[in-house]
Amino acid sequence: MKKVSMKVLYAGLFCGLYNPASAIQTVDLEQYRQLMPTFQGTTDYRILLADKVTVNYHCEIIETPDGGYDIDREGCNKPGQFYHIDWQGEFPNEINLSVRGATTTSTIIEHKLWAIAFAHASASSRIQMQYGLRKGPTGTFDLTKPFATGEYFGDYFERQMNPNYFVSKGLQESSLGKDLPAGVDEDDGVLQIEYPGSAWAELQGVVGGGFPLPFKNLDPKTVLSSHTGPARNILGSSLSSGFYNGSALAIVSGSLPWNQGSDLSQDSMHLFLQQSKDPDALSMLMSFMYNRGPYAAKDQILRSQEVFDHCVSIREDLEDDWTCFQKQNDFGARYIRQIPDVTNTLTKAAAQGSTYDTQLTWNDISNYLSLLQNYGFYSESVINKAKLAAEQKFNELQSNGAISYQSQFGQVLENIMINLPVYELGEGGPYDEHGKKQFYLYNYSPKTSLIVTNNEAGQADVNEFVLSQNRVAVDLHGQFTQLKASDGAYDCTNEANAALAALKASTDDTYVSLSAQLKFSFSDNACAFEHGPHTPPPPVQDGYWDPSKLYDQPGEVVIDALDCHEYRNEWYIVGGNAPSVAFSQDPWGVWRKLSERPNSACLSDTPPAEGA
Repeated sequence: MKKVSMKVLYAGLFCGLYNPASAIQTVDLEQYRQLMPTFQGTTDYRILLADKVTVNYHCEIIETPDGGYDIDREGCNKPGQFYHIDWQGEFPNEINLSVRGATTTSTIIEHKLWAIAFAHASASSRIQMQYGLRKGPTGTFDLTKPFATGEYFGDYFERQMNPNYFVSKGLQESSLGKDLPAGVDEDDGVLQIEYPGSAWAELQGVVGGGFPLPFKNLDPKTVLSSHTGPARNILGSSLSSGFYNGSALAIVSGSLPWNQGSDLSQDSMHLFLQQSKDPDALSMLMSFMYNRGPYAAKDQILRSQEVFDHCVSIREDLEDDWTCFQKQNDFGARYIRQIPDVTNTLTKAAAQGSTYDTQLTWNDISNYLSLLQNYGFYSESVINKAKLAAEQKFNELQSNGAISYQSQFGQVLENIMINLPVYELGEGGPYDEHGKKQFYLYNYSPKTSLIVTNNEAGQADVNEFVLSQNRVAVDLHGQFTQLKASDGAYDCTNEANAALAALKASTDDTYVSLSAQLKFSFSDNACAFEHGPHTPPPPVQDGYWDPSKLYDQPGEVVIDALDCHEYRNEWYIVGGNAPSVAFSQDPWGVWRKLSERPNSACLSDTPPAEGA
């Protein structure tokens, strides 16, 4: 076996992690509505949060005569095993919305904050799980096909991950279920995002995952602790829980740097969910990973293709098939039964009319969004944009200055969600060299360019030779110190900074990641720059080298679009440097040129720029 140098390894991680063709800034109206349930043939905006319902939780698990496990419903009648939900009765007070470091005089009635936060977390979960995991331009799940249950995405997710799902998790965890230890100052909140390590560290971007762009600079106690924030920090807890759903799914869906594009069973949870015949697969498996961790799913239900195929075919009681799960009566075993059970109980009660409703004013919604900003999840400019869109819809719907939470807030929430950015997995994390950057510079000059820049703080940032037809990510708020041909044929540094200033002036700073571009060209002794929104090149043609593809079979042959020669990879590599002559001569190179004669089809195809 050949050795792989650290240089090659890191190149593979970086190139494999971010595929700009799949990047998305916000979901548009059509995309959002594809994620929504339907009712009587149209988009269903109702928010059916159960209310005035008594539900069992924290029940023991007992063994059944057939060797499975079940919830001990008859014995689940002790204090702490049932809860009477009465949002307005339990949370009637006007509360201040100050959080640490951001004081305010704004207030909201507490039960409204709980209700809005649960609805927001449900909407955010489905967006992040579909479009935030680097699974390609169409997202994680195939929205054109029904799940094995016969439902399309919106109805499938709404049934299992509606606001009642987050209530169920809150009951099962600490604060909502009233089982916080007496006198304990620290806790991990309503939905048990454990910190400072564990789930919180995952959200902050350890090992290339999570959603570190919002989370890496947040203080978990400020966001999660039931003792320090408004309404027991329900907004911070529920939204963090929603993002964790996406992070956990990413680990088991081939979305991390080293398994991106993998079709192994252990990296196919998204396919398992879509193919599973058990109607509770989503809430069951997300609960399993929430308690046991995503890697437990790799070791159990996804551990081989044979196990995968067996388990997706089970129509009910998937949790009692010991081929799929280890037989053990522990917290994890309880969790995968209790969360779906409580969710189903609440969802059924809400469908039958036991539903929360209240009148929301514009101040309620505006104050909620300001609180979202003050936590640090989104910038002021992003929140202002969302407020503007939300207020327009609110004004269309309102009567006497208010709207119904149950029947009308969903339409306002839609206008909020399509104006909040989609955070990408790993973006801004320790393995994401692009997260701190804000735009792409494309080198369309005929020569290799030396690109040297400083970031916004004046620190050295980019220092790279960028091949012709290649690109590099640059800090929008930084400055070029050099943009020169590697052979000294041109120096376009001053012109580059002038073009950067024009790009800054024209760029909507509410965008979060690589949303803009500069195209640099040099001809007739003149430096030229075009700027505008980022438009990724077309998909890589079959047979050409693809920087996002997993090349895990030594001997694979590809065409390099730059020089049209064929190359063979020498050993396992994820993406890596382009197989051009500039890298193939490296003693630790990955690719070897097969012949000196270019591929004839390539010469006639005008291959895509993304092939390098």
